[in-house]
Amino acid sequence: MKLRTIVGDKAFRYLILAGVVATATNFLLTYVDTGRLDFFGAAVQFALIIVIGVALVTYWNYMERRANAE
Repeated sequence: MKLRTIVGDKAFRYLILAGVVATATNFLLTYVDTGRLDFFGAAVQFALIIVIGVALVTYWNYMERRANAE
């Protein structure tokens, strides 16, 4: 599966949007709680969300192709 197909997927965009909101919320809550900005933690969390999103969309498309083949 090509990256362009994954990025164009509507579910992937919603997963990334939810990930951005969760990361921003966590970033702000960490700042309020500790008074420090945790850029590294936010970057790691966002990268993890992208990896999980790509894996999910790839799996969903594989299962859809498999169902269409049957």
